[in-house]
Amino acid sequence: MTFASPPPGAPGARTPVRYSPELGRTICTRIAAGETQRALADEAGMPSAWTMRDWARRIPEFAEAFEAARRRALARQLAQERRVDEARGWRRMLKRTGRRGGSVSIRTPELDEAICGRIAAGESVIAIGADPAMPSASTICAWVRRDEDFREMYAEAKAMAADLMFDLAWEIALESSEETVRADRLRIQTLRWHTAMLAPRKYGVRRPLAPEEDEEGRKPWTVVIQKFSDPPPGTPQFTDLEGNAVRRPYGV
Repeated sequence: MTFASPPPGAPGARTPVRYSPELGRTICTRIAAGETQRALADEAGMPSAWTMRDWARRIPEFAEAFEAARRRALARQLAQERRVDEARGWRRMLKRTGRRGGSVSIRTPELDEAICGRIAAGESVIAIGADPAMPSASTICAWVRRDEDFREMYAEAKAMAADLMFDLAWEIALESSEETVRADRLRIQTLRWHTAMLAPRKYGVRRPLAPEEDEEGRKPWTVVIQKFSDPPPGTPQFTDLEGNAVRRPYGV
């Protein structure tokens, strides 16, 4: 049984590659090991990605092996992503090791100032809660909800952190290079979003005010208030929102 790639002259045509059990086993073994169909297709002597999918539709034994190889490749990729994810700092901070987060639960004015000082310096509540000398992140959040004084200190610290992040984004932009520009763009966009959330009145996106006239010279709508009772002598019947007399609106 032989199956070939699309004939020469067809759109996207390439040198035909005929199916063989040995070639099918080679493809499935390499896909299961983590290679992509695109990478295999770029290699001389290998079929195109379209041809692989066509073989998987028409050749039962290849279809079964091909699907099993893809499942093994996906499982391998997910396992690798889990290993990378477990190594991340924020994931380690959330990971339960005995007690989750810090071990301090008794509030003092000095502790409040220490927590808010670290927040103002740019540390996250998660990072502070991972410090054994500090309360856990959930405890800090509970204090913010329950105590108004601490909530005010916390809000001021977050506002100061927004200023720090704004300056940090500027420093990252100044030090960016061709090698780091993609990663720096992500950092700056994240900092920009974070500062806008922490201090929306100061760093949020401002919408421009509506112009007095549009491009066709039309003015915005004017609200007119009509007094249905007889107004006192010298008082206009139709006024705007500021109480100034206006002409009788059309149709009234």
